[in-house]
Amino acid sequence: MQHFTFIRTTDSEHRIVKNIQINCGSTKDLEIDRDTLECDGLITLSTYTIANIQDIGHLIATTFKTATELNLFLNDDVLSLFQSEIWMKWLSFGLSLSVYRYKHNNSPKLAPTLAIFALNSSSSSLLSAFSQGQSLAKSQLISRELMNKPGNVLYPESFVHAVEDLAINNVSLSSLSGEDMLTQGFGGLMGIAQGSDKDARLLCLDYHPKDPLSTVVLVGKGVTFDSGGISIKQPRYMSTMKVDMGGAAAVVGALNAIAEQKLPIRVIGLCGLVENMPSGNAVKPGDVVTMLSNTSVEIITTDAEGRMVLADVLHYAQDTYNPDYLIDIATLTGATGIALGKEYASLMGNDDSLMTIAKEAGKSCAEALWQMPTGGLYEVALKSDFADLRHGSEEPDGSACVAATFLEHFVAPTQKWIHIDSASMSLGMTHRHIHPCATSGFGVLLLSQICQHIAQQ
Repeated sequence: MQHFTFIRTTDSEHRIVKNIQINCGSTKDLEIDRDTLECDGLITLSTYTIANIQDIGHLIATTFKTATELNLFLNDDVLSLFQSEIWMKWLSFGLSLSVYRYKHNNSPKLAPTLAIFALNSSSSSLLSAFSQGQSLAKSQLISRELMNKPGNVLYPESFVHAVEDLAINNVSLSSLSGEDMLTQGFGGLMGIAQGSDKDARLLCLDYHPKDPLSTVVLVGKGVTFDSGGISIKQPRYMSTMKVDMGGAAAVVGALNAIAEQKLPIRVIGLCGLVENMPSGNAVKPGDVVTMLSNTSVEIITTDAEGRMVLADVLHYAQDTYNPDYLIDIATLTGATGIALGKEYASLMGNDDSLMTIAKEAGKSCAEALWQMPTGGLYEVALKSDFADLRHGSEEPDGSACVAATFLEHFVAPTQKWIHIDSASMSLGMTHRHIHPCATSGFGVLLLSQICQHIAQQ
C-alpha cells in the first residue's frame, strides 16, 4: 500500500486530519463513501483513469475543506495501474484546482488562484511530480481566466496586454497590429477583423532555449467574440461565443507550462486575435479575399471565420519560422461536437507520426483526440467558380473535415502538421470534477504534453 500525505496551507491553529482510502471495487461513478468505519472516506472505482486521478485530487480537497492534512492510502491493485509519480502528478493537479472560481472585474489582468498544498515526502521523484502537477494547474488556470473574461473586457488588444502582464519567464513576447498585418497582406485574418471597431493583433510568444533540439509552432484561433458576422448566429448560446478564443488561450497556457518545464525545444505560440462582428465594413458572403499566401478565397458564410484567421497564421508560421512541427488548435466547428460530444476533440493532419504523438499525449493527460480524415471528397466543397478556393460549402456535410481540408491548402506538403478542433470542449465539461462550472481551459495539457513527447524523441 502506498501512502501520500498532503498538507494544506491554512491559518488554522488546529490540526485536522482526514484519511482517505482508494481501493478497486465495483463503483462506476466517482464518489467518496463517508459511511465507513475504516477511514474518513473510501473510493472504490472498478478501474481508474488519468481523468479519475485528476478528479480525485479535486474531490478530496473540496469534500474535506477544513482538513489541514489529507492522507491517501492506495492499495496495491490501484497503485499497479500507474507509476507512483503519475498518481502524484495528477493528484497534485486536481488538488491545486480545487479553490478556483472566476471572479469578474473590469480589468483584463488575470488572477488565477491555486489551492496551496505541500507534499510531505522525502522522495525527490514524488516531489518533482507534485511540482509538475501544480505547474500544469497554474497553466490551465491562465487559459481558463482568459476564456472566462467577457468580450467587453477581453478583445485583441487587451488579450495581448493580459498576456504581457503574466511576464512568463523565458518567453519573449511581440505582436503585429492590424496595420502591420494589412501591410503584409493578411487578407484572411484582416477580412474577418474589418467588421469590428476592435483592432486585430497577432501575438507571438517565443520560448527559445539554447541549442534547441527542434522547433514547434503552436497556432491558436483567437476570436475574442464571434457574432457570426453578416451570417449572424442564432441568439441561443451566442453569449458563449466569448470562448471562441479557446485555442489562443490554450496556446498561452501551454507556453507557460513548457517554459516552467524547461523543455529542450523551441516553441513559438502564435495567437491570431480578432473580433467577428457585423457592420457596414464587414466581409460579406460572396466576397473574394486574397490571403497572405496570395490564394484567392470565396467567402460562403462569415460564420466560418476561424479558418480564415488560421490559414493566414499557418502560412506566416511556416514562412517566418520554418518549424519542424506545426500544430493548430481551434474551437472551429460545431460539427466536431455533434460527432464526438465531449469525449474527444478531433484530430486531422498530414503526418502519421505526429498524429500518433498527439493521440498518445492526449491519453496521458485526459485530453483525448479522435482522428478524422481530410482531402478526397472533402475537396469538392472547396471548389469555386470565382476564386482559387471557397472556404466551405452551403451544405453541412462533413464540415469539420472540410474545414481541416481548407487549412491543409495553406500547409506545405513537406511540413509536418496537425489540426485540433476543440469546439465542444471549452464549456459544459461539468461531468468532470475539475470543471464544476464555467470554462475548461482544454488544450493546455494536450499541447504541453505533445511538446514533451517531441522533446523526448
